[in-house]
Amino acid sequence: MALHLYLDFDGVTHRLGEAAVDDGFRLLDNPNLFLWLPILETLLEPYPTVRIVVSSDWRRLFDDDALKQLLRPSLASRFVGVVEVIETSRANEIQIDAERRGLASWVALDDHPTVIEASQTDPRYIACDSATGLSNPRVQRQLQCYLAKEASC
Repeated sequence: MALHLYLDFDGVTHRLGEAAVDDGFRLLDNPNLFLWLPILETLLEPYPTVRIVVSSDWRRLFDDDALKQLLRPSLASRFVGVVEVIETSRANEIQIDAERRGLASWVALDDHPTVIEASQTDPRYIACDSATGLSNPRVQRQLQCYLAKEASC
């Protein structure tokens, strides 16, 4: 059974607040977007069965094909969809989606306040700082530890 990674974009794969779309909701050519995606590629490389579910609000702006392109080829092949639930709590959205998918093993990388709160009691939620996201060594260690423990199960 594959481990599923719920992935936010803003504040995780790049700094929160990076200019991303124009007034027509077209993606801007900003080299700072997805700046930390190579870190995720490296962390997931030893775990080929890990699948990605996009939990980011970007799921409301882009279709699955566009999201795969944003993830780049090495991660696009891991993409299995988006969180379909919309609630005020990102942590609840993820929890409900995992239940709907019947997932026994999942982890979430996010900077949403509800995920930060949930991370205090549930190790499946890995809280990111909006300014450092995946570039933060603490986040990398937490994900590595979780992957080592769960991905081989």
